[in-house]
Amino acid sequence: MQLALINRKKGRNLLEKGFTLVELMIVIVIVGILSAVALPNFLSQSAKAKITEPIGKVSAGLKQAQSLWVETGTFANVNCNDIGFTATDGAFTENGWTYVCTPAANGSSLTMTAAGVGGGANANLGLTGCTITGATGIITACVKDTDAQA
Repeated sequence: MQLALINRKKGRNLLEKGFTLVELMIVIVIVGILSAVALPNFLSQSAKAKITEPIGKVSAGLKQAQSLWVETGTFANVNCNDIGFTATDGAFTENGWTYVCTPAANGSSLTMTAAGVGGGANANLGLTGCTITGATGIITACVKDTDAQA
């Protein structure tokens, strides 16, 4: 009798191995929900991480420009070369970013922008409106464009 029960248990275990369709569907739904929530957050964080390099470079440039203002009292005819960068025609490209330095016509302020080079990983990212006003030394907050799905 015990042998019959043991054989019956062994047979049942062989038939019950594996996952049911319902269990597999539940796992698929859970993975789908997690990816729907996690993927957009990951892409957003990725874009924010990519824009940290130009933020640092623009910040350093504007601080250097502030020192230049103290020495000269104007931003007239200032370009990126004057604030520590190697630039051609007021712009330079480095690590997938194009930086532009633009003084106001009256020399009272300097604006620096950064834009991701087209076709690269930073193509849809940008940094605009980073301006230092010489007389006050105030640096305006830059506008970050991190809408890229990079």
